[in-house]
Amino acid sequence: MPMNQISKNHDTHWNRYYASDDVPMLPSQFSVFVASEFPDADFIVDIGCGNGRDAFFFCKQGYRVVAVDASAAAIESIQDKCGDMAGPLALQCRIDGAGTAEDIRRVLTDNGIEGRGVVYARFFLHAIDQTGEDAFLEVCRAISTLRDVSVAVEFRTVRDKSLPKETPDHFRRYLNPPEFVQNAARFGFRTEYLTEGFGFAKYKSDDAHVARVILAR
Repeated sequence: MPMNQISKNHDTHWNRYYASDDVPMLPSQFSVFVASEFPDADFIVDIGCGNGRDAFFFCKQGYRVVAVDASAAAIESIQDKCGDMAGPLALQCRIDGAGTAEDIRRVLTDNGIEGRGVVYARFFLHAIDQTGEDAFLEVCRAISTLRDVSVAVEFRTVRDKSLPKETPDHFRRYLNPPEFVQNAARFGFRTEYLTEGFGFAKYKSDDAHVARVILAR
């Protein structure tokens, strides 16, 4: 199947998913962990933000938040939830888009967002292919040249591949944590924290085997 057709199918899947009423709004365990690790951060860039469940949580904790997703349905959902209240700054763009890093920089600059930040991506890396992972790390590298940022990611590992899933129809690419760390090093990042296991991302009967990684430059 041509790559452009795969991309269209991928977009259609996520637009349908985020337009449904089946997406949880409670913040993830990972978002609570990141908030506790970076209490003094000024802003969060939430890549692959989905319906904004974690982005809204971060806003309530006092962070300025840029919520980024390729899905139009996801971004519309966030904008609808904001209404007249202060919420995440929603940005629709693909991680492999030519101007993604510049678009994020523009949102930060235009809204006077300075200081220390975190590029945050929960359950995003295993939802994209290797080319997408490289694009994500390049975007992180570009942002890190403009702001003082750390990178915090959580993803399903190879040990999760054979386990039952609550959402079995999602595309998943199960990652080997040491290989991801090595790839991140190619983009100038060092690993400050790495752990993996069960109990970090429970959802109904799905207890995913995940890795949590914090990167810095």
